[in-house]
Amino acid sequence: MSLSSLSIFSATPAQVQESRRRSFVQWGGPMSEEEYFHRGAEVEQGESATNGKLTVWVLSPRDDPESLDFKCSCMTFRRKGLVVRRPNTLLGDTIVPEEVCCHGLAAVFTPERFRRQGYAKHMVRLLHWVLAIDPSLFPAFPEAWGSPPQRPIGVHPGHFSALWSDVGDFYRSCGPTDNIEGWVLRDASTTIWDVKPHNVDAPTYSVSDEKWRWLAVEDLQMMYPVDEEKLKQELIAKSAALDSGKTLLTFLPGEGVEMFQRTRSEHFWGKLEPPADDESAIATWTFERPPKTLLVTRLWTNQENFGDLVAVLKYIAGRHGMERIEIWCLPDALKSVAQNHGAINFERKEHLPALKWYGAKSPTNVIWLNRERFCWC
Repeated sequence: MSLSSLSIFSATPAQVQESRRRSFVQWGGPMSEEEYFHRGAEVEQGESATNGKLTVWVLSPRDDPESLDFKCSCMTFRRKGLVVRRPNTLLGDTIVPEEVCCHGLAAVFTPERFRRQGYAKHMVRLLHWVLAIDPSLFPAFPEAWGSPPQRPIGVHPGHFSALWSDVGDFYRSCGPTDNIEGWVLRDASTTIWDVKPHNVDAPTYSVSDEKWRWLAVEDLQMMYPVDEEKLKQELIAKSAALDSGKTLLTFLPGEGVEMFQRTRSEHFWGKLEPPADDESAIATWTFERPPKTLLVTRLWTNQENFGDLVAVLKYIAGRHGMERIEIWCLPDALKSVAQNHGAINFERKEHLPALKWYGAKSPTNVIWLNRERFCWC
C-alpha cells in the first residue's frame, strides 16, 4: 500500500483495544493478557492521561480510518513544560520562563506482518504535523505523502516533543520532511549502585525518622507545585549563565507525569511512598522488574546531603530485595559524590532521550534539562 494512501488518525476505542492485543505478545512480560489490558485501562484513567492528555494514534487507510487492520500505532501524552529563551540582558530584558504545551511519544508498535515496510517511520513523521505549534515553519508537505493529516479536536499543539528510543538514533531520520531532522538524541548519562547482598558482612543501612520524612501519595500532590517552582528558578539561574541565543526547556512533573511511573510498575513491585527531609533533599522512585531495580524518578539534593540520601536509597533497596539503584541524568557536580559511595557512571544503551524542538531557534541552541526518569513515557 502506498504511503500517500495512508494517514494518522486518533484511534477509536476498538482500535485502542486492538493495539493492546497486538503489543501484549511483545510487551506483556509476566502479566496475563487480562492484567495487561487492565494496566492499559488504568493508564487511560490516570491523571497523566485524562482530560484529553492521552491520544492513541493509528496509521490507517485514508478511505477507512477506523479499520482494525491499521498498519501501526503509538501514543502521545500532552504535558506541561517550561521554556526559557536567553534574552539580551544588555538591553535590560529579564529572564521569564514560559509555561508551554509539550508532548511525550511512546509505545510505537508495528505487528510483524507490517514490519520492514516503512509504516512506523511514516506514522511518526506525520505526527510532527499535528503536534508542532507552528507547522508553517516546516518546508512544504511532501507531495508523495498525499495531503497533510488533520489535527483532531482536543489535540493541543506543542513547543517540543520527546521520546525514549530503544532503537538507537533511528528517530533522528523521522523528521517532518526528508531534509529535516526528527528526534535528536541527548545525553543518556546513568548512575547505578550494585546493592546485591554479596556477603553477610555487607553494611546494614538505616533511616533516621528525625532527619527523613516519609511521604504519602497526598504529600506528593502537594510537592509537585513546589518542585515546579524549583525547576523554574533553576532555569532562570542556568539561563543567566549562558550566552544569549540559548533556549532551555524542561518537562514538569505535575498533573500525573511523575506519578505515571508508579502506575505502570505497581503490577510488578507494588507501591511505596518515597522519603524526603524537610526541604533540602527529596527523592521519589519506582521499582522495575528484573534486574530488580530501585529507579529514582525525581531528585533534589546537593553535594552536602547527597551522601545521606544515597544511604537512604540503599536502605530501601535492601529492605525490598532490590539488586541495584539507578538514577538518570545525575548532575555533574554529584557524579563524583556518587562514585565515592560506590556508584558507576556510564551512558546507557536503551531508553535514550531524544528531543524534537518545534520553535524557530536552531535545535543546536536548545538545551533539555532534567532528563530524569519522571518524564519518561
